[in-house]
Amino acid sequence: MKTFILIILFCSFTISYSQNDTAYNSYGRFFITPTLRYNIPATGIKLNIGYNISEHFSIILSSGYMRTFTDSHNSFQQSVWDDNAKDYLETTSFHAEHTHQFIPVDLTLRYNFYVFGIQTYVMYQAGWNYLFNEGDYDVTLLTKYKNSDQIVEAKTGKASDIYNSSRTNSSFGNGLGAGVLVPLTDLLKIDISCSYIHINYGLDFLSLGAGLNFIIK
Repeated sequence: MKTFILIILFCSFTISYSQNDTAYNSYGRFFITPTLRYNIPATGIKLNIGYNISEHFSIILSSGYMRTFTDSHNSFQQSVWDDNAKDYLETTSFHAEHTHQFIPVDLTLRYNFYVFGIQTYVMYQAGWNYLFNEGDYDVTLLTKYKNSDQIVEAKTGKASDIYNSSRTNSSFGNGLGAGVLVPLTDLLKIDISCSYIHINYGLDFLSLGAGLNFIIK
C-alpha cells in the first residue's frame, strides 16, 4: 500500500512539475542524450546530439554500438530433378543463432508535445548501419534425395566461407518511435523511448531505450 501511495505521489509531482517545465523554452539549444538500448533480446548504447529547432521540433544526430539476434532456422535452398536417380535432389541450409553487431549513424526528426501535462514525443529516424560480423555464424548445407533420404553431401562452416561472402556489410535503415521526457531539473531529464527499427539487410526489431537528456546552456 505504501509503495502504491509513493507511485501516485511521484506521478502527481511529475505532472505538476512538467506543467511548469522550461522544455518548450529550450528551443535554440543543443542537448546530449547518452542512451542504453534494449534491442529485444540484446543490448546496445547510443549517443544522441540534438538541437531544438522550435518549441515542437528537434533534430538529432546519433551513433553508437548496437546488437540484435536472429534465431536459428532452416531454409530450403533448391530442388533439382535427377533423371538418373529418378528423384529430386534437395538442398537445405541450417543456420545457427546469429548475433548481429553494427554501428548505426542516424538522423532523427522529433515532434514534441504535452499529454496530460507530461512532455512526450514521436520521432522518425533514418540512417546507415555498418554491420561487421555478418558471416561469423555456423551454417550447414545438406543435399539429399527427397524420396530415398540418401545424403549426397553435408557441409558445415562459417557463413562467410560457405557462401563466399564478406563478414562486413552496410545497409540503410529507418524506424518510428515515441517517448517521454521526465524532468529532474530545468536542464536534466530522463528520456524513455520505444522504437520499431527496420534495416534493409533483413533485420526488424523493437528497441527500448532509457537515457539522460542534458540541455546545454
